[in-house]
Amino acid sequence: MIISMVYASENFRSAMGMVTLLSGQPKEGVAVEARSESKGFYEETLTDSAGSYRLRGLLPDTTYIIKVAKKGDFDSNPIERASPESTAVQVGSEDVRGLDFLVFEQPEMTILSGHVEGKRIKEFQPHLQVEIKSASDPSKLESVFPLPLSNFFQVKDLPKSKHLLQLRSTIPSSTYRFESEVIEIDLEKNTQIHVGPLRYKFQEDHQKQELTSAPVYPLIAGVSVIALFISMPRLKDLYQVTVGGSISGSTLTAKKEVRKLAVRKKTF
Repeated sequence: MIISMVYASENFRSAMGMVTLLSGQPKEGVAVEARSESKGFYEETLTDSAGSYRLRGLLPDTTYIIKVAKKGDFDSNPIERASPESTAVQVGSEDVRGLDFLVFEQPEMTILSGHVEGKRIKEFQPHLQVEIKSASDPSKLESVFPLPLSNFFQVKDLPKSKHLLQLRSTIPSSTYRFESEVIEIDLEKNTQIHVGPLRYKFQEDHQKQELTSAPVYPLIAGVSVIALFISMPRLKDLYQVTVGGSISGSTLTAKKEVRKLAVRKKTF
């Protein structure tokens, strides 16, 4: 005798969650399955561009094992493992939410990811760049690119060695003084590293502005003082000539008066 069991569609429930990388970036095209070992039921789905998934058609009063399956877009995005490996769910009268998984891509490819935080980041974001250099040779630039609008970045296929990670600004240094953290990362030891938050500082350079807008009067005064010192010997000579001439004139006049008096005395 065969027993046929028919369930109304409104009695089915769903299990929902997200699949992301260690960096928090959503992972698209990952297969997630729900399997009931006791009753033999099975459902599967793929994550969307936001990393979200929804397993439909789950029966109430049934225990399912939810896990990331080795299917989906594994050729272009190979996944090594997921955390947790699986989750047991007892489906009841409502949908099950918050069944999130963290996936790790295979370590053959190095992946450096990170996110940036700082004051007035919406204003400064268009002027920020991510810079990666070799730690053994800082003059060797490995990669430089504009910071994405999400303030999150990811770089793949860097050499398996030590690197220096920092931000740099395209704003002229005459306007703002820029400072960035410099972080050393070792992709030889860990092929997948997330750095964050990577911080920066922008400060208005008041000292340069004061120097630029300083009045020219002190400069003129300084030049005048120097010119005065240079001309002092000439002024001294001119003074001596002037004073000497006056003294000579007075002496000559006095002599003439004496002579006149002498002549008068002789007349009397």
